[in-house]
Amino acid sequence: MAFLRVVLLILAVALAAMCRQISPDQRHVAPPSCPVTLAPAVPFTPPGERKMGPGDDSFWLGTEKLWLSLPKSGEVWGWAPRGPGHPNLTAKIFWGSVDFDYHRREDYDLKVTGRRIDGDAPPLVVDKVTNALFIPHAAMLTGVYVPTPGCWEIIGDYKGQELRFVVWLYPV
Repeated sequence: MAFLRVVLLILAVALAAMCRQISPDQRHVAPPSCPVTLAPAVPFTPPGERKMGPGDDSFWLGTEKLWLSLPKSGEVWGWAPRGPGHPNLTAKIFWGSVDFDYHRREDYDLKVTGRRIDGDAPPLVVDKVTNALFIPHAAMLTGVYVPTPGCWEIIGDYKGQELRFVVWLYPV
């Protein structure tokens, strides 16, 4: 009988510990110390793009000179360490501008940088800028590798127009 009580006690403790673990939905929520970029009070819609509303999961951020779409949740990417032989891509970022002409090589002068704002980390690694064609529009496309999870500020600069946003990268 004592053996059964010990087993039941162990099961009860294990069940209580499992219930206290962070659920997958909770780990995606940025901590209060991470000022993730939220939808602006006055919505912006880039020229020629679809207007996003309250029922959409994303919002437009920027000006006609440089814009992108972000999720309303503030989370953008799940992060996992990359091993040898695995591509170092965390995410693709699509940047729009009325000044971008994918036919002109000099129009690929987008500079993307980033920094972790809640701790030390190696710098963001950015692939060469290419394009993505969405008829009738084209966007500048960058692949980025963020070396650690956490709170990151990403900065795009295109022809003197700067766009900054803060995202929470959660470990997967």
